[in-house]
This record gives sequence, structure tokens and C-alpha cells, in this order.
Amino acid sequence: MENIQDYIQQFQLPIAPTVMHELKLVCFEKNEPILIAGEQINAFYLLIEGKYQVTTTEVTGKSLLLRFCSSLSLLGDIEYFQNLPIQSDITATTNCRLIEIPFTVYEHFLKQTDFNQYLLEELSYKLHTCTIASRVNSTASVETRFAAYLCTIHEDGKFGQQLIGNHPHDIASLIGTTPRHLNRVIKKWSELRILSRLDQQLQIHDWDTIQKLSEQIRYE
Repeated sequence: MENIQDYIQQFQLPIAPTVMHELKLVCFEKNEPILIAGEQINAFYLLIEGKYQVTTTEVTGKSLLLRFCSSLSLLGDIEYFQNLPIQSDITATTNCRLIEIPFTVYEHFLKQTDFNQYLLEELSYKLHTCTIASRVNSTASVETRFAAYLCTIHEDGKFGQQLIGNHPHDIASLIGTTPRHLNRVIKKWSELRILSRLDQQLQIHDWDTIQKLSEQIRYE
């Protein structure tokens, strides 16, 4: 699907046809930065295909995972209403397509429409997920956080064997622990045959146990 109008109709987005010529379709490949914290932003970005991760940088310089986002997630709302630069690093975890909606288009054409309700719902959702992420990162065990991470990134909800290609060092940083601590968890789970390690990849054998260990927590 290449036409913005088709996406607007498919998802029943609260955007009038008269505005569509002001919008742009932008694409990002897997692992490509979509937004970089600290830079300026002058548009909303509405995800219509793919998935991205939202991370924040701690004072130590480490990235900490806040959530993964899928279709119809919105970027730029917090920055617009607070008049701030980009607050988090946004990275495509799959190939992504987004609709770019300039702030000026919102101000001239969408501010008095149902699009405002959409913005409100997005802001409420982000507040909710940030609260959960803060609680998880401060109170949940490393085993729980690791299991929650694996369940969140697992594609299509098909809990068969799957290779997880992320480097354990990167995963440790994202879930707020050390590589040494995460490696202890991986070693323990390997001995229990929950997963196995192949070079820098993890192969999952027992998704049922991982789901239980995650305590129904998800980074989304």
C-alpha cells in the first residue's frame, strides 16, 4: 500500500481528505534511527506499518527501554505540547512506514477536529506505559524483565522456537541490568533447558515458562 489516502481509510484516521496533500509518507529500515533525543522536531509521525522501540538515556549514558510501539502509535505529541526537543531515541525494530503530519498542518487544519481526541488518547497511553516502565525497571527482577522483553519482541504471538538475534550486552542495557547479571540468568535458563545459546543468538525452547516468568509484564 503506497497511498496515504488508503492508509487513512484502512485505519479510519480522523484526518480530512482535504488535508492529505499536506502529508508525507516516510520509510525507515530495521535498526535505523527514526528520531534522536535532543534534536528539534516540527511534525507528528504516525506509525502505520512496522514496529519501533522507545529508549531513554540515563545520566550514566546507558539506554533504558521504555516500550515497543506498533501501528497507529504517534510521535511528537509530547514535544509539541511542551515545546520541547525530542525526548527519547526512537529506533525501527522492523521496516517502518509513518505518515508525517507537520505541526503547521495540525494548527491550521486539525486542531479543532477529532484528531485532538486521538492526541489525548496517545498522551494518556504514554503516561500509563511510562509509569509501568518506571515501576518495572525499579522493582521487577532481572529474570522478570528479561522474560518480559522476550515476550514483547516475539513476533506474531507464535510461541514456537525462535532465534533472538539481539546481542545480550544490548539487551542488558535496555532492561537496566549488567551483561554479567544477564549472562547468569541465561546460564541458569540454559541449564533448565528454557533456552540455549548459539554464538550471540538465543534459541527459545520453553515459551510457557518464559511467559510465566514475565508476570504478564510487557514493554508496550
